[in-house]
Amino acid sequence: MFRATEIGSEETLPALAELTQASADDEETAQLRKPRSSLPNYGFVPVPSIRLEYKYPRAVFFILATKFFEAFAANGMRTILVLFLRDDLNFSESFSTIILHIFNFFGQFCPIIGAVLADSYLGNVRTISGFCFLYGFGWLLLTLTSLPTVGIPVTAFLLVSISFIAVGNGSVRACITSLGALQFRLPEQAIHLSEYFSIYYFVYYFGIFVSKILPPLVRANTQCFDKTTCYPAVFGTLGSSFLMAWITFLVGKNFYKPQKISGDNILFKFCGCIKTALLGKWRRRKSNKRYTYWLHNAIGPYDQDFVKDVSKVLRISKLFIPLPFYFALLAQQDSSWTFQATQMNTTVLGVTIQPDQAKAPLHSVTIGGICSAGAFFCAGALQDRIMESPAYSINIGWQIPQFLLLMLGELLLSIPGLQFAFTQAPSSMKSVVTAAWFLNNAFGNLIVVIITELDVLSSQKAEYFFYAVLMLVCIIVFALLAFDYALQDRKRYFQARDLVVLLPNDLDDVPTSSCRSDSV
Repeated sequence: MFRATEIGSEETLPALAELTQASADDEETAQLRKPRSSLPNYGFVPVPSIRLEYKYPRAVFFILATKFFEAFAANGMRTILVLFLRDDLNFSESFSTIILHIFNFFGQFCPIIGAVLADSYLGNVRTISGFCFLYGFGWLLLTLTSLPTVGIPVTAFLLVSISFIAVGNGSVRACITSLGALQFRLPEQAIHLSEYFSIYYFVYYFGIFVSKILPPLVRANTQCFDKTTCYPAVFGTLGSSFLMAWITFLVGKNFYKPQKISGDNILFKFCGCIKTALLGKWRRRKSNKRYTYWLHNAIGPYDQDFVKDVSKVLRISKLFIPLPFYFALLAQQDSSWTFQATQMNTTVLGVTIQPDQAKAPLHSVTIGGICSAGAFFCAGALQDRIMESPAYSINIGWQIPQFLLLMLGELLLSIPGLQFAFTQAPSSMKSVVTAAWFLNNAFGNLIVVIITELDVLSSQKAEYFFYAVLMLVCIIVFALLAFDYALQDRKRYFQARDLVVLLPNDLDDVPTSSCRSDSV
């Protein structure tokens, strides 16, 4: 349905930003070098095109292998965490849900930290190397926490270990993709770079797929310490996978190209522009010389074109306001839906499916939100049937419709939403929009934490229906915002078209961008 090279996933967006910026710079340079058509081409001699072949970077193979092992470890943790907390540590389902979604929150929030450090201060290789120490220590501590003979304070060490893993995972994932993209020479290896994104996308999701199958099998088929399940074996497997990722990354360090570090971070500059505009508006609140648009107060300290880019990003970000509620629904396939599966008959056609194995990988976005709401209506109806039937009499196959709807919602919402945001953002602001998308996912997990902690709903069935209705309300708000965005975009198009008609034919008389900036 979609080719991997045509879409941007959460993992590939940061590197696509760098590629887009580089392409824009190349086009601008080509325009500057082009001779004026009004002059004779004296001194220009046709030169036959020279085709240079560059070897495929060997460093990419190390990066792809690193990503597979790391994705398997991190997502395997998400797969089995809630059952470990409930069944092995005897925490309540609500507390287990809260812990999982806090873990997801930091995993989605910390890519911003990793991207800032890699782009402006340390570079991708040093950033990954530094956070791998924190990441690896978290796995070691978690494995020790799962051993009953160690005798350490379980709750405190558990929270510290999964915090280290979440911060390490989030910070590393922001750098891995960009590091791979930087190994290619552009524009000569643009085709190879496109292939790299396709392979990377496949490797990443294949790691997620394996993480939904293998850890539950290890948990269910190993016994230790007089228990029917062996979580130390699971965490040992996942920790070993991360160790393989770390070793593979270190072996490849001899092949990675050096990275040029920019001291000017676009995310900090973006926030500084907004801060300057707000302070300027506050100072001019009683003055007669006030701007009609508050962001224009930043013109002067910041270039006019940059302020325009910030304005466009804010318009796009306004569309993101309802989306955290969608991610709140999507994240619950690892928490409440897993608990629902434990109440069902998990045998399908003679094959036993573990409860933690039952997982799923501007008009389109609206339809995707409706499908996601439908998935939770199905979950609520199924929960009602479970509550009215004998224990374990409902087959787990009845969860298939809600997973299919959620998968369809992700296909119609996540991918087109990312694509829309990325293509609409100015070339200088791709990383800012990427950060905003990560925050959507992070705040979605935070919403689940807050609702679970408030405990205002009478049952799990009521909670499912609450999320479904809330999603419908939010997607209606999104549809209204999207309609307004399209209306304003069309209005700007007609204004720009009318302005072009009024411009003089002699382009040499048109003032430069710097002159226009000074006149504002």
